Amino acid sequence: MKVRRPVLSASDRPSTTHSPEPVSATVLFADICGSSRLFEEYGDWQARQIESSILDTLMAKTGDFDGTVIKTIGDEIMSHFPDAERAINAACEMHRALRDDLSLLDFNIAVKIGLQHGPVLVEPGDLFGDAVNVAARMVSLARADQIITTLDTVRRLPDELQQMTRSLGPSRVRGRQRAVEIVEMIWQEPGSVTQLIGPGPQKELQQLLCTRLLLAFRGTHYEVRDDSPPFTIGRGDRNMLVVDQDQVSRNHADIQFRQGKFILVDGSTNGTYLRLDNGARFFVQREEFVLHEEGAICLGEAVRDGDPCLIRFQCLLP
Repeated sequence: MKVRRPVLSASDRPSTTHSPEPVSATVLFADICGSSRLFEEYGDWQARQIESSILDTLMAKTGDFDGTVIKTIGDEIMSHFPDAERAINAACEMHRALRDDLSLLDFNIAVKIGLQHGPVLVEPGDLFGDAVNVAARMVSLARADQIITTLDTVRRLPDELQQMTRSLGPSRVRGRQRAVEIVEMIWQEPGSVTQLIGPGPQKELQQLLCTRLLLAFRGTHYEVRDDSPPFTIGRGDRNMLVVDQDQVSRNHADIQFRQGKFILVDGSTNGTYLRLDNGARFFVQREEFVLHEEGAICLGEAVRDGDPCLIRFQCLLP
């Protein structure tokens, strides 16, 4: 006697799960810098309103350049774009929109952006793949107002965008056996940034790099030259420049001259904030920063106009 097997309808049949196909895309992370400070200074409700306004701007600019926001992670967004050019243009516009938003001016807020092009797996509410890991590493390396990517991604850009980049050297990335070359995208308007210089002219321009650094603090002026010993700054009495404030470490930072450049070396607990006169802002903590052009330094807290503890600096040619 034959046993008849029941015929299953389409809705009763077990579904076959298909693995998502990899697609080529540019993954972008944008992270709000100093958001914890907002909650400390303005309270939970107002800080959340500020964060929401910034995230809305980031998401709007993502859509303007055919990108897709995958998710928000606290004060960070993850998105992807069809190609590197649209992702870079979106990143630049994110920075410009926040810089020009007068409602955010008093909060001294900024974002940092990292991105990478490559194959990714797109699933509901998430992305997976090597490009995601590298993009996450890029945003961790970025500082306020920076866009950081890799040389592989830059090579996919049109020539005019490639000319607005500068190499930051090699860096290790999890999952990669070899170090990758890190590149910064210069998004400020031409004339306010230093253009990328090829290896040929670079040697000739070594002679034109600054050999004098002028510092001004509370009416006292200091001059650091190429042959000066390291210029020490901190709360301790033995420093060359003493800033007696609670947030300042005893030996907070020093300035050294190396290979034609004045380099600020931070060794503090609370970090060092810098703002160039062209509007670019940076934060360094137990790392180095090459001083260039003119700007202000503040130890342990964000740069604010009128702060008596600001240290003004100016790099001069010979």
